Amino acid sequence: MIIMEKCPELGGGGDGMGSQDLANRALSWERLRTQVQETNPDLQDSLDVAATLESMGWTDRQMEETFGFANVFDAARELFDSIRRQVAQSPMPIRVAIARKTLIWSIIRDIGHGLTFTLPMIVSVAAMITLHISFASYQYFSVPNATAIALATFVSFLTTGGFTQAMTNIYYVLMGMQKVQEIEATVFLVMRWSVVTTLVIAGFLIIGDFVFPIMPESLVLLMVLYTILLSMLWISFTGLYILRREYFLTFITAMAIGVAFTLHRRGMAVQWAQAVAMAVAAFASLATSVVIFRRRTKGFQALRGVFQTRLAQLAHGASPYFVYGILYFVYVYVDRLVAWSSQTTFLPYNIWFRGQYELGMDWSLVALFLPLSVAEVLISTVMRRVESLEHRLDLDRTTDLLAALYKIYFVMLAVFVGVSVLGVLLTHTGVTLLVPIHLFAQSVPVRGVEPFVFTFSSWSYVLFSVAIFNTLLLFTLSHPGPALRVLGVGIGVDLVFGILATQVLNGYQYAVLGLAVSCAFIAIYSTYMVVRVIRRLDYILYRLS
Repeated sequence: MIIMEKCPELGGGGDGMGSQDLANRALSWERLRTQVQETNPDLQDSLDVAATLESMGWTDRQMEETFGFANVFDAARELFDSIRRQVAQSPMPIRVAIARKTLIWSIIRDIGHGLTFTLPMIVSVAAMITLHISFASYQYFSVPNATAIALATFVSFLTTGGFTQAMTNIYYVLMGMQKVQEIEATVFLVMRWSVVTTLVIAGFLIIGDFVFPIMPESLVLLMVLYTILLSMLWISFTGLYILRREYFLTFITAMAIGVAFTLHRRGMAVQWAQAVAMAVAAFASLATSVVIFRRRTKGFQALRGVFQTRLAQLAHGASPYFVYGILYFVYVYVDRLVAWSSQTTFLPYNIWFRGQYELGMDWSLVALFLPLSVAEVLISTVMRRVESLEHRLDLDRTTDLLAALYKIYFVMLAVFVGVSVLGVLLTHTGVTLLVPIHLFAQSVPVRGVEPFVFTFSSWSYVLFSVAIFNTLLLFTLSHPGPALRVLGVGIGVDLVFGILATQVLNGYQYAVLGLAVSCAFIAIYSTYMVVRVIRRLDYILYRLS
Protein backbone atom coordinates (compact mmCIF):
# COMPACT_ATOMS: atom_id res chain seq x y z
CA MET A 1 0.00 0.00 0.00
CA ILE A 2 1.21 3.52 -0.80
CA ILE A 3 0.61 4.73 2.75
CA MET A 4 2.74 1.91 4.21
CA GLU A 5 5.51 2.50 1.67
CA LYS A 6 5.66 6.24 2.23
CA CYS A 7 5.31 6.18 6.00
CA PRO A 8 7.67 3.82 7.93
CA GLU A 9 5.65 4.38 11.08
CA LEU A 10 2.74 2.62 9.41
CA GLY A 11 4.47 0.12 7.19
CA GLY A 12 6.82 -1.91 9.34
CA GLY A 13 9.14 0.08 11.50
CA GLY A 14 10.73 -3.01 13.08
CA ASP A 15 8.39 -3.17 16.08
CA GLY A 16 7.48 -6.81 15.52
CA MET A 17 3.96 -6.16 14.26
CA GLY A 18 2.35 -8.93 12.27
CA SER A 19 0.81 -8.52 8.84
CA GLN A 20 -2.70 -8.43 10.30
CA ASP A 21 -1.74 -5.68 12.73
CA LEU A 22 -0.18 -3.70 9.91
CA ALA A 23 -3.31 -4.11 7.81
CA ASN A 24 -5.50 -2.96 10.71
CA ARG A 25 -3.25 0.04 11.29
CA ALA A 26 -3.36 0.99 7.61
CA LEU A 27 -7.15 0.64 7.59
CA SER A 28 -7.40 2.88 10.66
CA TRP A 29 -5.16 5.40 8.94
CA GLU A 30 -7.42 5.42 5.88
CA ARG A 31 -10.45 5.98 8.09
CA LEU A 32 -8.70 8.85 9.89
CA ARG A 33 -7.85 10.46 6.57
CA THR A 34 -11.48 10.26 5.50
CA GLN A 35 -12.66 11.75 8.80
CA VAL A 36 -10.22 14.64 8.50
CA GLN A 37 -11.39 15.40 4.96
CA GLU A 38 -15.04 15.27 6.01
CA THR A 39 -14.42 17.48 9.06
CA ASN A 40 -12.52 20.13 7.09
CA PRO A 41 -13.00 19.88 3.31
CA ASP A 42 -10.88 23.02 2.71
CA LEU A 43 -7.48 21.90 3.99
CA GLN A 44 -4.75 24.32 2.93
CA ASP A 45 -1.64 22.86 4.55
CA SER A 46 -0.42 20.43 7.21
CA LEU A 47 -1.14 22.96 9.97
CA ASP A 48 -4.81 22.92 8.97
CA VAL A 49 -4.69 19.12 9.26
CA ALA A 50 -3.09 19.40 12.72
CA ALA A 51 -5.81 21.80 13.86
CA THR A 52 -8.47 19.41 12.57
CA LEU A 53 -6.88 16.43 14.33
CA GLU A 54 -6.76 18.32 17.62
CA SER A 55 -10.37 19.42 17.22
CA MET A 56 -11.23 15.73 16.85
CA GLY A 57 -9.53 15.00 20.17
CA TRP A 58 -6.23 13.51 19.03
CA THR A 59 -3.21 14.06 21.30
CA ASP A 60 0.52 13.42 20.79
CA ARG A 61 0.37 10.37 23.03
CA GLN A 62 -2.64 8.88 21.24
CA MET A 63 -1.03 9.46 17.87
CA GLU A 64 2.19 7.75 18.98
CA GLU A 65 0.38 4.75 20.47
CA THR A 66 -1.98 4.29 17.51
CA PHE A 67 0.18 5.10 14.48
CA GLY A 68 3.73 5.46 15.77
CA PHE A 69 4.14 9.19 15.07
CA ALA A 70 6.09 11.32 17.54
CA ASN A 71 3.36 13.99 17.68
CA VAL A 72 0.25 15.31 15.97
CA PHE A 73 2.24 17.58 13.67
CA ASP A 74 4.27 14.71 12.20
CA ALA A 75 1.05 12.82 11.58
CA ALA A 76 -0.53 15.92 10.03
CA ARG A 77 2.31 16.29 7.55
CA GLU A 78 1.97 12.70 6.40
CA LEU A 79 -1.81 12.97 6.27
CA PHE A 80 -1.65 16.11 4.15
CA ASP A 81 0.77 14.46 1.71
CA SER A 82 -1.49 11.41 1.64
CA ILE A 83 -4.54 13.54 0.85
CA ARG A 84 -2.71 15.28 -1.98
CA ARG A 85 -1.65 11.93 -3.46
CA GLN A 86 -5.22 10.71 -3.21
CA VAL A 87 -6.51 13.80 -5.01
CA ALA A 88 -3.94 13.45 -7.79
CA GLN A 89 -4.86 9.80 -8.37
CA SER A 90 -8.63 10.16 -8.07
CA PRO A 91 -10.81 10.56 -11.16
CA MET A 92 -12.71 13.79 -11.59
CA PRO A 93 -16.12 13.65 -9.92
CA ILE A 94 -19.19 13.60 -12.07
CA ARG A 95 -20.32 17.09 -12.86
CA VAL A 96 -23.61 18.02 -11.27
CA ALA A 97 -25.61 20.30 -13.53
CA ILE A 98 -26.92 23.46 -11.95
CA ALA A 99 -30.27 24.72 -13.15
CA ARG A 100 -30.03 27.99 -15.07
CA LYS A 101 -32.64 29.58 -12.79
CA THR A 102 -30.63 28.63 -9.71
CA LEU A 103 -27.43 29.98 -11.23
CA ILE A 104 -29.04 33.30 -12.22
CA TRP A 105 -30.56 33.70 -8.77
CA SER A 106 -27.16 33.01 -7.20
CA ILE A 107 -25.52 35.71 -9.34
CA ILE A 108 -28.27 38.22 -8.51
CA ARG A 109 -27.89 37.42 -4.82
CA ASP A 110 -24.12 37.93 -4.97
CA ILE A 111 -24.51 41.27 -6.76
CA GLY A 112 -27.15 42.31 -4.24
CA HIS A 113 -24.82 41.45 -1.39
CA GLY A 114 -22.04 43.43 -3.05
CA LEU A 115 -24.30 46.46 -3.42
CA THR A 116 -25.46 46.28 0.20
CA PHE A 117 -21.79 46.07 1.22
CA THR A 118 -21.32 49.63 -0.02
CA LEU A 119 -24.55 51.03 1.47
CA PRO A 120 -22.99 52.28 4.75
CA MET A 121 -20.25 54.05 2.77
CA ILE A 122 -22.84 55.58 0.45
CA VAL A 123 -24.83 56.86 3.43
CA SER A 124 -21.69 58.36 4.95
CA VAL A 125 -20.71 60.09 1.69
CA ALA A 126 -24.24 61.38 1.17
CA ALA A 127 -24.21 62.84 4.67
CA MET A 128 -20.90 64.56 3.99
CA ILE A 129 -22.26 66.11 0.79
CA THR A 130 -25.59 67.26 2.18
CA LEU A 131 -25.14 67.67 5.95
CA HIS A 132 -21.35 68.29 5.87
CA ILE A 133 -20.91 65.92 8.80
CA SER A 134 -20.13 62.24 9.28
CA PHE A 135 -18.11 60.09 11.71
CA ALA A 136 -14.72 61.67 11.12
CA SER A 137 -15.49 64.47 8.69
CA TYR A 138 -13.09 67.38 8.57
CA GLN A 139 -15.65 70.06 7.75
CA TYR A 140 -16.48 72.49 10.58
CA PHE A 141 -12.95 71.85 11.93
CA SER A 142 -9.98 74.18 12.02
CA VAL A 143 -7.01 72.96 9.98
CA PRO A 144 -5.04 71.87 13.10
CA ASN A 145 -8.03 69.90 14.39
CA ALA A 146 -8.63 68.44 10.92
CA THR A 147 -4.98 67.33 10.89
CA ALA A 148 -5.46 65.50 14.17
CA ILE A 149 -8.68 63.85 12.91
CA ALA A 150 -7.07 62.80 9.62
CA LEU A 151 -4.13 61.19 11.39
CA ALA A 152 -6.50 59.49 13.83
CA THR A 153 -8.44 58.00 10.93
CA PHE A 154 -5.25 56.58 9.40
CA VAL A 155 -4.02 55.18 12.73
CA SER A 156 -7.43 53.61 13.45
CA PHE A 157 -7.38 51.77 10.12
CA LEU A 158 -3.79 50.72 10.82
CA THR A 159 -4.63 49.27 14.24
CA THR A 160 -7.82 47.48 13.16
CA GLY A 161 -7.34 46.66 9.46
CA GLY A 162 -5.37 43.49 10.12
CA PHE A 163 -7.68 42.31 12.88
CA THR A 164 -10.84 42.87 10.84
CA GLN A 165 -9.48 40.83 7.93
CA ALA A 166 -8.22 38.09 10.25
CA MET A 167 -11.53 38.00 12.10
CA THR A 168 -13.41 37.57 8.82
CA ASN A 169 -11.14 34.70 7.77
CA ILE A 170 -11.41 32.93 11.15
CA TYR A 171 -15.19 33.24 11.08
CA TYR A 172 -15.50 31.52 7.70
CA VAL A 173 -12.92 28.87 8.61
CA LEU A 174 -14.85 27.92 11.74
CA MET A 175 -18.13 27.95 9.83
CA GLY A 176 -16.60 25.66 7.21
CA MET A 177 -15.42 23.29 9.94
CA GLN A 178 -18.89 23.50 11.53
CA LYS A 179 -17.34 24.75 14.76
CA VAL A 180 -20.32 27.00 15.41
CA GLN A 181 -19.87 26.81 19.15
CA GLU A 182 -16.40 28.38 18.87
CA ILE A 183 -17.29 31.30 16.62
CA GLU A 184 -18.54 33.83 19.15
CA ALA A 185 -15.73 33.26 21.64
CA THR A 186 -13.03 33.39 18.95
CA VAL A 187 -14.38 36.43 17.10
CA PHE A 188 -14.79 38.47 20.26
CA LEU A 189 -11.35 37.40 21.42
CA VAL A 190 -9.91 38.89 18.21
CA MET A 191 -11.94 42.03 18.90
CA ARG A 192 -10.38 42.29 22.35
CA TRP A 193 -6.90 41.92 20.87
CA SER A 194 -7.69 44.76 18.49
CA VAL A 195 -8.91 46.94 21.34
CA VAL A 196 -5.80 46.24 23.40
CA THR A 197 -3.57 47.02 20.40
CA THR A 198 -5.39 50.30 19.85
CA LEU A 199 -5.01 51.32 23.48
CA VAL A 200 -1.31 50.43 23.48
CA ILE A 201 -0.69 52.47 20.33
CA ALA A 202 -2.71 55.36 21.78
CA GLY A 203 -0.46 55.25 24.85
CA PHE A 204 2.64 55.32 22.65
CA LEU A 205 1.26 58.35 20.81
CA ILE A 206 0.86 60.26 24.05
CA ILE A 207 4.28 59.23 25.38
CA GLY A 208 5.95 59.86 22.02
CA ASP A 209 4.59 63.39 21.77
CA PHE A 210 5.68 64.05 25.35
CA VAL A 211 9.25 62.97 24.54
CA PHE A 212 9.40 64.38 21.00
CA PRO A 213 6.78 67.17 20.78
CA ILE A 214 5.31 67.32 17.28
CA MET A 215 1.92 68.92 17.92
CA PRO A 216 0.31 70.67 20.88
CA GLU A 217 -0.99 68.37 23.62
CA SER A 218 -4.60 69.31 22.89
CA LEU A 219 -4.27 68.06 19.29
CA VAL A 220 -2.54 64.87 20.37
CA LEU A 221 -5.29 64.14 22.89
CA LEU A 222 -7.94 64.83 20.23
CA MET A 223 -6.12 62.46 17.86
CA VAL A 224 -5.94 59.77 20.54
CA LEU A 225 -9.64 60.16 21.38
CA TYR A 226 -10.67 59.79 17.73
CA THR A 227 -8.25 56.91 17.20
CA ILE A 228 -9.85 54.94 20.02
CA LEU A 229 -13.43 55.75 19.02
CA LEU A 230 -12.87 55.05 15.32
CA SER A 231 -11.08 51.80 16.09
CA MET A 232 -14.02 50.68 18.24
CA LEU A 233 -16.32 51.66 15.39
CA TRP A 234 -14.46 49.72 12.68
CA ILE A 235 -14.04 46.58 14.77
CA SER A 236 -17.71 46.57 15.85
CA PHE A 237 -18.83 47.16 12.25
CA THR A 238 -16.84 44.10 11.16
CA GLY A 239 -19.04 41.84 13.27
CA LEU A 240 -22.08 42.87 11.24
CA TYR A 241 -20.20 42.66 7.95
CA ILE A 242 -19.13 39.04 8.45
CA LEU A 243 -22.66 38.18 9.53
CA ARG A 244 -23.90 39.75 6.28
CA ARG A 245 -26.11 42.23 8.10
CA GLU A 246 -25.30 45.30 6.00
CA TYR A 247 -28.87 46.59 6.30
CA PHE A 248 -28.48 46.78 10.08
CA LEU A 249 -25.15 48.48 9.60
CA THR A 250 -26.62 51.00 7.16
CA PHE A 251 -29.37 51.86 9.63
CA ILE A 252 -26.88 52.23 12.49
CA THR A 253 -24.66 54.45 10.33
CA ALA A 254 -27.55 56.71 9.38
CA MET A 255 -28.77 56.85 12.98
CA ALA A 256 -25.34 57.80 14.34
CA ILE A 257 -24.81 60.50 11.72
CA GLY A 258 -28.25 61.85 12.61
CA VAL A 259 -27.19 61.98 16.26
CA ALA A 260 -24.02 63.91 15.38
CA PHE A 261 -25.90 66.35 13.16
CA THR A 262 -28.61 66.98 15.77
CA LEU A 263 -26.17 67.52 18.63
CA HIS A 264 -24.05 69.87 16.54
CA ARG A 265 -27.09 71.90 15.45
CA ARG A 266 -28.08 72.22 19.12
CA GLY A 267 -24.78 73.86 19.94
CA MET A 268 -22.44 70.99 20.85
CA ALA A 269 -18.90 71.30 19.47
CA VAL A 270 -18.53 69.16 16.35
CA GLN A 271 -15.76 66.97 17.80
CA TRP A 272 -17.90 66.02 20.79
CA ALA A 273 -21.00 65.51 18.64
CA GLN A 274 -19.04 63.12 16.43
CA ALA A 275 -17.54 61.39 19.48
CA VAL A 276 -21.01 60.69 20.88
CA ALA A 277 -22.19 59.45 17.47
CA MET A 278 -19.25 57.06 17.14
CA ALA A 279 -19.82 55.68 20.64
CA VAL A 280 -23.52 55.15 19.88
CA ALA A 281 -22.74 53.40 16.58
CA ALA A 282 -20.06 51.16 18.11
CA PHE A 283 -22.29 50.11 20.99
CA ALA A 284 -25.29 49.46 18.72
CA SER A 285 -23.19 47.43 16.25
CA LEU A 286 -21.57 45.38 19.01
CA ALA A 287 -24.89 44.68 20.75
CA THR A 288 -26.53 43.64 17.47
CA SER A 289 -23.59 41.36 16.64
CA VAL A 290 -23.79 39.67 20.04
CA VAL A 291 -27.52 39.01 19.64
CA ILE A 292 -27.04 37.51 16.17
CA PHE A 293 -24.07 35.40 17.28
CA ARG A 294 -26.04 34.09 20.26
CA ARG A 295 -28.95 33.13 18.03
CA ARG A 296 -26.63 31.28 15.66
CA THR A 297 -24.93 29.36 18.45
CA LYS A 298 -28.13 28.63 20.35
CA GLY A 299 -28.25 24.97 21.37
CA PHE A 300 -24.49 24.58 21.58
CA GLN A 301 -22.69 24.23 24.89
CA ALA A 302 -20.72 27.31 25.89
CA LEU A 303 -16.96 26.93 25.57
CA ARG A 304 -16.18 28.70 28.86
CA GLY A 305 -12.79 29.76 27.55
CA VAL A 306 -11.73 26.34 26.19
CA PHE A 307 -11.13 26.15 22.42
CA GLN A 308 -11.32 22.80 20.69
CA THR A 309 -9.22 24.18 17.84
CA ARG A 310 -5.82 25.63 18.70
CA LEU A 311 -5.79 29.39 18.48
CA ALA A 312 -2.23 29.17 17.18
CA GLN A 313 -3.46 27.22 14.17
CA LEU A 314 -6.25 29.70 13.49
CA ALA A 315 -3.79 32.56 13.85
CA HIS A 316 -1.41 30.89 11.40
CA GLY A 317 -4.14 30.52 8.80
CA ALA A 318 -5.38 34.07 9.31
CA SER A 319 -1.93 35.72 9.33
CA PRO A 320 -1.86 36.49 5.56
CA TYR A 321 -5.25 38.20 5.91
CA PHE A 322 -3.96 40.17 8.89
CA VAL A 323 -0.98 41.43 6.89
CA TYR A 324 -3.22 42.15 3.90
CA GLY A 325 -5.51 44.35 6.01
CA ILE A 326 -2.57 46.46 7.19
CA LEU A 327 -0.96 46.74 3.76
CA TYR A 328 -4.25 47.67 2.11
CA PHE A 329 -4.91 50.67 4.34
CA VAL A 330 -1.28 51.80 4.24
CA TYR A 331 -1.50 51.76 0.45
CA VAL A 332 -4.74 53.75 0.42
CA TYR A 333 -3.24 56.42 2.68
CA VAL A 334 0.42 56.61 1.58
CA ASP A 335 -0.13 59.31 -1.07
CA ARG A 336 -2.18 61.34 1.43
CA LEU A 337 0.65 61.15 3.97
CA VAL A 338 3.08 62.34 1.30
CA ALA A 339 0.79 65.26 0.42
CA TRP A 340 0.19 66.19 4.06
CA SER A 341 3.91 66.15 4.88
CA SER A 342 5.18 67.79 1.67
CA GLN A 343 7.42 70.71 2.66
CA THR A 344 6.87 72.74 -0.52
CA THR A 345 5.58 75.64 1.60
CA PHE A 346 5.87 76.59 5.26
CA LEU A 347 3.97 74.18 7.54
CA PRO A 348 3.20 74.86 11.22
CA TYR A 349 3.75 71.15 11.91
CA ASN A 350 5.55 68.36 10.07
CA ILE A 351 2.16 67.06 8.93
CA TRP A 352 -0.51 69.50 7.82
CA PHE A 353 -3.94 68.50 6.53
CA ARG A 354 -4.71 69.57 2.96
CA GLY A 355 -8.49 69.74 2.61
CA GLN A 356 -8.51 70.25 -1.15
CA TYR A 357 -6.38 67.17 -1.71
CA GLU A 358 -8.61 65.14 0.62
CA LEU A 359 -11.80 66.24 -1.12
CA GLY A 360 -10.48 65.12 -4.49
CA MET A 361 -9.42 61.75 -3.04
CA ASP A 362 -12.75 61.24 -1.26
CA TRP A 363 -14.68 61.64 -4.49
CA SER A 364 -12.30 59.20 -6.19
CA LEU A 365 -13.16 56.59 -3.56
CA VAL A 366 -16.81 57.02 -4.54
CA ALA A 367 -15.84 55.67 -7.96
CA LEU A 368 -14.73 52.43 -6.26
CA PHE A 369 -18.20 51.66 -4.89
CA LEU A 370 -19.43 50.09 -8.13
CA PRO A 371 -16.44 47.79 -8.87
CA LEU A 372 -16.21 46.69 -5.24
CA SER A 373 -19.89 45.74 -5.28
CA VAL A 374 -19.41 43.33 -8.23
CA ALA A 375 -15.97 41.96 -7.33
CA GLU A 376 -17.40 39.04 -5.35
CA VAL A 377 -19.74 37.85 -8.09
CA LEU A 378 -17.07 38.10 -10.80
CA ILE A 379 -14.53 36.12 -8.78
CA SER A 380 -17.22 33.55 -7.97
CA THR A 381 -17.96 33.32 -11.69
CA VAL A 382 -14.27 32.68 -12.42
CA MET A 383 -14.16 29.86 -9.87
CA ARG A 384 -17.37 28.28 -11.15
CA ARG A 385 -16.10 28.36 -14.72
CA VAL A 386 -12.76 26.85 -13.71
CA GLU A 387 -14.56 24.09 -11.81
CA SER A 388 -16.71 23.45 -14.87
CA LEU A 389 -13.64 23.18 -17.07
CA GLU A 390 -12.03 20.50 -14.96
CA HIS A 391 -15.04 18.30 -15.63
CA ARG A 392 -15.28 18.99 -19.36
CA LEU A 393 -11.57 18.72 -20.24
CA ASP A 394 -9.28 15.80 -19.49
CA LEU A 395 -6.12 16.40 -17.47
CA ASP A 396 -3.95 15.32 -20.39
CA ARG A 397 -5.31 18.19 -22.48
CA THR A 398 -3.15 20.68 -20.58
CA THR A 399 -2.75 23.16 -23.43
CA ASP A 400 -6.50 23.40 -24.04
CA LEU A 401 -7.21 23.70 -20.34
CA LEU A 402 -4.64 26.47 -19.85
CA ALA A 403 -6.00 28.38 -22.84
CA ALA A 404 -9.53 28.10 -21.46
CA LEU A 405 -8.40 29.24 -18.00
CA TYR A 406 -6.62 32.27 -19.43
CA LYS A 407 -9.69 33.17 -21.48
CA ILE A 408 -11.98 33.01 -18.46
CA TYR A 409 -9.62 35.12 -16.38
CA PHE A 410 -9.04 37.85 -18.96
CA VAL A 411 -12.72 38.04 -19.90
CA MET A 412 -13.75 38.54 -16.25
CA LEU A 413 -10.89 41.01 -15.77
CA ALA A 414 -12.08 42.99 -18.81
CA VAL A 415 -15.62 43.05 -17.40
CA PHE A 416 -14.27 44.29 -14.08
CA VAL A 417 -12.24 47.02 -15.79
CA GLY A 418 -15.35 48.04 -17.70
CA VAL A 419 -17.34 48.29 -14.47
CA SER A 420 -14.53 50.34 -12.89
CA VAL A 421 -14.47 52.75 -15.84
CA LEU A 422 -18.24 53.05 -15.59
CA GLY A 423 -17.89 53.88 -11.90
CA VAL A 424 -15.44 56.70 -12.71
CA LEU A 425 -17.64 58.08 -15.48
CA LEU A 426 -20.72 58.05 -13.24
CA THR A 427 -18.78 59.79 -10.46
CA HIS A 428 -17.51 62.52 -12.81
CA THR A 429 -21.02 62.94 -14.19
CA GLY A 430 -22.41 63.23 -10.67
CA VAL A 431 -19.87 65.92 -9.78
CA THR A 432 -20.78 67.86 -12.94
CA LEU A 433 -24.49 67.70 -12.10
CA LEU A 434 -23.94 68.80 -8.50
CA VAL A 435 -21.77 71.82 -9.30
CA PRO A 436 -24.67 74.24 -10.10
CA ILE A 437 -26.60 73.29 -6.94
CA HIS A 438 -25.85 75.71 -4.11
CA LEU A 439 -26.30 73.06 -1.40
CA PHE A 440 -23.31 71.14 -2.75
CA ALA A 441 -21.10 74.14 -3.54
CA GLN A 442 -18.54 73.28 -0.84
CA SER A 443 -18.67 69.52 -1.34
CA VAL A 444 -17.57 68.96 -4.94
CA PRO A 445 -13.99 69.10 -6.27
CA VAL A 446 -14.08 72.14 -8.56
CA ARG A 447 -11.67 74.62 -6.91
CA GLY A 448 -7.90 74.97 -6.85
CA VAL A 449 -6.08 71.64 -6.95
CA GLU A 450 -9.25 69.61 -6.37
CA PRO A 451 -10.07 68.84 -10.07
CA PHE A 452 -6.44 67.83 -10.73
CA VAL A 453 -6.32 65.46 -7.76
CA PHE A 454 -9.81 64.09 -8.48
CA THR A 455 -9.09 63.39 -12.15
CA PHE A 456 -5.75 61.65 -11.64
CA SER A 457 -6.81 59.68 -8.57
CA SER A 458 -10.15 58.50 -9.98
CA TRP A 459 -8.55 57.10 -13.14
CA SER A 460 -5.71 55.69 -11.08
CA TYR A 461 -8.27 53.79 -9.06
CA VAL A 462 -9.36 51.97 -12.22
CA LEU A 463 -5.90 50.42 -12.23
CA PHE A 464 -6.12 49.95 -8.47
CA SER A 465 -9.37 48.03 -9.03
CA VAL A 466 -7.49 45.68 -11.36
CA ALA A 467 -4.96 45.02 -8.61
CA ILE A 468 -7.70 44.45 -6.03
CA PHE A 469 -9.47 42.01 -8.34
CA ASN A 470 -6.21 40.12 -8.83
CA THR A 471 -5.27 40.04 -5.16
CA LEU A 472 -8.73 38.81 -4.17
CA LEU A 473 -8.47 36.10 -6.83
CA LEU A 474 -5.05 35.09 -5.50
CA PHE A 475 -6.49 34.77 -2.00
CA THR A 476 -9.39 32.74 -3.40
CA LEU A 477 -6.86 30.40 -4.99
CA SER A 478 -5.16 30.10 -1.57
CA HIS A 479 -2.06 31.89 -2.88
CA PRO A 480 -1.73 34.95 -0.60
CA GLY A 481 2.04 35.40 -0.85
CA PRO A 482 2.05 37.09 -4.28
CA ALA A 483 -0.93 39.26 -3.26
CA LEU A 484 0.98 40.59 -0.26
CA ARG A 485 4.07 41.23 -2.35
CA VAL A 486 2.01 43.26 -4.82
CA LEU A 487 0.76 45.64 -2.13
CA GLY A 488 4.10 45.79 -0.33
CA VAL A 489 6.04 46.78 -3.44
CA GLY A 490 3.22 49.11 -4.49
CA ILE A 491 3.55 51.06 -1.24
CA GLY A 492 7.26 51.55 -1.90
CA VAL A 493 6.67 52.71 -5.48
CA ASP A 494 3.94 55.14 -4.35
CA LEU A 495 6.15 56.57 -1.63
CA VAL A 496 9.25 57.08 -3.82
CA PHE A 497 7.46 58.57 -6.84
CA GLY A 498 5.13 60.66 -4.66
CA ILE A 499 8.02 62.29 -2.79
CA LEU A 500 9.95 62.90 -6.01
CA ALA A 501 6.91 64.42 -7.73
CA THR A 502 6.09 66.82 -4.89
CA GLN A 503 9.69 68.01 -4.58
CA VAL A 504 10.56 68.25 -8.28
CA LEU A 505 7.27 69.87 -9.32
CA ASN A 506 7.07 71.88 -6.06
CA GLY A 507 3.46 71.16 -5.11
CA TYR A 508 1.78 68.86 -2.60
CA GLN A 509 -0.95 68.00 -5.11
CA TYR A 510 1.59 66.08 -7.21
CA ALA A 511 1.62 63.32 -4.60
CA VAL A 512 -1.26 61.91 -6.65
CA LEU A 513 1.23 61.18 -9.44
CA GLY A 514 2.93 58.71 -7.11
CA LEU A 515 -0.46 57.03 -6.70
CA ALA A 516 -0.92 56.91 -10.47
CA VAL A 517 2.48 55.31 -11.10
CA SER A 518 2.06 52.77 -8.31
CA CYS A 519 -1.47 51.83 -9.43
CA ALA A 520 -0.18 51.17 -12.95
CA PHE A 521 2.65 49.10 -11.51
CA ILE A 522 0.54 46.93 -9.20
CA ALA A 523 -2.08 46.39 -11.92
CA ILE A 524 0.59 44.93 -14.22
CA TYR A 525 2.46 43.12 -11.44
CA SER A 526 -0.68 41.50 -9.97
CA THR A 527 -1.83 40.38 -13.42
CA TYR A 528 1.57 38.75 -13.93
CA MET A 529 1.22 37.00 -10.56
CA VAL A 530 -2.21 35.60 -11.44
CA VAL A 531 -0.93 34.32 -14.78
CA ARG A 532 1.90 32.54 -12.95
CA VAL A 533 -0.55 30.89 -10.56
CA ILE A 534 -2.86 29.80 -13.39
CA ARG A 535 0.14 28.21 -15.04
CA ARG A 536 0.40 25.92 -12.00
CA LEU A 537 -2.40 23.77 -13.28
CA ASP A 538 -1.92 20.88 -10.85
CA TYR A 539 -2.14 23.25 -7.87
CA ILE A 540 -5.40 24.79 -9.06
CA LEU A 541 -7.02 21.43 -9.69
CA TYR A 542 -5.93 20.23 -6.26
CA ARG A 543 -7.44 23.30 -4.55
CA LEU A 544 -10.72 22.80 -6.41
CA SER A 545 -11.03 19.07 -5.74
